[in-house]
Amino acid sequence: MRFRRLELVCECGHAAKSFHSVGFTSEYDLVIHWTCIACGRHAYLVKSLADCCKQCPDRDDPSAVSLPNVGFDTRAEDARFLQSLGIRP
Repeated sequence: MRFRRLELVCECGHAAKSFHSVGFTSEYDLVIHWTCIACGRHAYLVKSLADCCKQCPDRDDPSAVSLPNVGFDTRAEDARFLQSLGIRP
């Protein structure tokens, strides 16, 4: 599996070193929140689902990073996610 990194940069130009939270809006936008260590501002990256899909790398994209094969059990993760939404098997 390959992925493309998101650039998290504050308005002042400094890159984020860590982030506070990642979530979704009711309009299906991805939101990433961090505090800039350079200027102290609260910064947010908001991307629509369509923009996220446009930025997905092709299989042969040289800018994409390989995710190590650590044997993710996606079924267990999916089940936990569904349970967190109140959906039971």
